[in-house]
Amino acid sequence: MTQFIGSNLRLIRLYHNLSLSDLGEDVGVSKQFLSRLETGGEAVSDSLLSGLSDRLQVLPDFFGQIDANPITEEQCHFRSQLTTKAALRQSARARGEMLKRLVGVLDAHLDLPSYSVGSYEPDSVEAIERAAESFRDSLGLGRGPLSSLTRIAENAGAVVMRVQGLASEIDAISFATKRPLIALNDCGRSGCRQRFGIAHELGHFALHVGLLTGDRLTETQANRFASALLMPRTTFANECKLATRGSRLNWQGLSTLKLRWGVSKAAIIYRGRQLGILSEDQARAGYIGLKRHGEALQELEDHLVPPDDPEIVSEGLKVMKEHYGIPVSAVAREMRVFPALLGNLLMTEEPMPANNVVRLHARAD
Repeated sequence: MTQFIGSNLRLIRLYHNLSLSDLGEDVGVSKQFLSRLETGGEAVSDSLLSGLSDRLQVLPDFFGQIDANPITEEQCHFRSQLTTKAALRQSARARGEMLKRLVGVLDAHLDLPSYSVGSYEPDSVEAIERAAESFRDSLGLGRGPLSSLTRIAENAGAVVMRVQGLASEIDAISFATKRPLIALNDCGRSGCRQRFGIAHELGHFALHVGLLTGDRLTETQANRFASALLMPRTTFANECKLATRGSRLNWQGLSTLKLRWGVSKAAIIYRGRQLGILSEDQARAGYIGLKRHGEALQELEDHLVPPDDPEIVSEGLKVMKEHYGIPVSAVAREMRVFPALLGNLLMTEEPMPANNVVRLHARAD
């Protein structure tokens, strides 16, 4: 290695959710020294480099790797509470960087679907509705219920992955990189919540290119896109009448709509109010009813709408191994990380090879 790039140390430290104090204690230096090392103010000895490599599960040359396109704030879109702490956002962003490097290896060896999410100006509610309709039209999705948001996002050229280690406040985070990524929190989100999260992130891709998001306006716009994508106004408005019985809500009707459209009852109420099918009083009564029955966070029918399984990464790794002779250990080497770290990123329980010296294979033409 000819150089030590301090930002790489910060990246992998945040990936492991380690503070400067924690890491310093593990490798026998002060947090002040590590801070200066991350900012380029100190040189690293061979012994410290080895200690950092072992503790952080990366190869020594990981620290010298130049990233020509690091993820910027404008490329990070959180589906989270607006009050998510900066430290939690930094940790999530670090996981996104490592996902980006993994996907970069896949892109170098495989022909993944081309990116086909258009860019639209969210200058009005009508514009957002039309943006969602245009997205459906571009993929030939019609106006009915969508069976798999994960597959739709992946067919549009994004990569979807479940990720462990995200804070509970974060439902999902996406990265508008060269190969856009959607990382879903693996902490027991329902299928309905996951589907809405993916649609929300697609909304950011479509509406907020180059814009800093996370404020109330951009989150509201992405939510509107998600609602319009999952429940198109031209077909859902008529069906949504099933949610009412006179001036009252029809809870059985809400349940039927949920199972047909794959969205939560809360999302149906939200969309029904948007389309003018439900009154303000009916929507308020619906939210209160969900809370009263203990369904504010988890609804009764959630188990009947299972989460989708992302396929691009798992299938891509399988193709690389079976057709190109490139095992997962070789992918780890290209990422300059230990196989164990890649196993953590992939959330696999399969034993990973301990030996980090692997043979790389050229791409088959």
